[in-house]
Amino acid sequence: MNHRMNPPTRTLLIAALLATTGLAAQAHQVWLEHTGGQARLHFGEYNDNVRETSPGLLDKFKGVPVLEQSVAGATERVQGQLTKEAFSYATAPNADTLFAHPAYPVIDRTKANLPPLLWKPTARWVASLAKPVTPTAALDLVPTGKPGQLKVVFNGAPLPKAKVELVSPSGWSREATSGEDGTVTFALPWKGQYVAEVKHTDKTPGEAQGQKYGEVSHLITLSFVQAEGMASPALPAPHAH
Repeated sequence: MNHRMNPPTRTLLIAALLATTGLAAQAHQVWLEHTGGQARLHFGEYNDNVRETSPGLLDKFKGVPVLEQSVAGATERVQGQLTKEAFSYATAPNADTLFAHPAYPVIDRTKANLPPLLWKPTARWVASLAKPVTPTAALDLVPTGKPGQLKVVFNGAPLPKAKVELVSPSGWSREATSGEDGTVTFALPWKGQYVAEVKHTDKTPGEAQGQKYGEVSHLITLSFVQAEGMASPALPAPHAH
């Protein structure tokens, strides 16, 4: 007899497996949303409106990340709290940029005969693409100040041939490859929030959290809100794990 699991049971088993192996982390992303004086750091998949929760995979991170907030050129650190759906922060309504670097445990891959992996997800939010932003993260994605143009930077230098994915307010995505100067340019036809993402692997070994690793998987998202454009269809209905 062919026994089938019902969808909720199957989903729970898959989530448990992913949480154990660390595969869920690499498949997901973190991104920032900012409205008024409230910022939220989400973990999941923006294009599918998947947002991990607590209790759940959101608890895998090592503590509540500190948010870096820039207002009129002055940067300060903002403490936050873990809520059911995100890490939450009280921020300045006129913030120019926000940046978060949550710490994730080193991923053991010995069963796959691979060295331990350090997954380094980061998230940046900017109030506008019209103002260039100075990169600060090892892997960063920042606006250049030109319409629709973003720049990929790794260790302070432009990163060519990097694949940048941009997800629109409605959930559709477009991909572009950075040029020799590290830049990509996207059309932004819709009003609403966009989230861009780029990944980069560095096989330089090191140590973090008291553990050695053999590879680093960098991920950066850049979120921003386009004030003008066509009205966008809504994202898919929220799907929390």
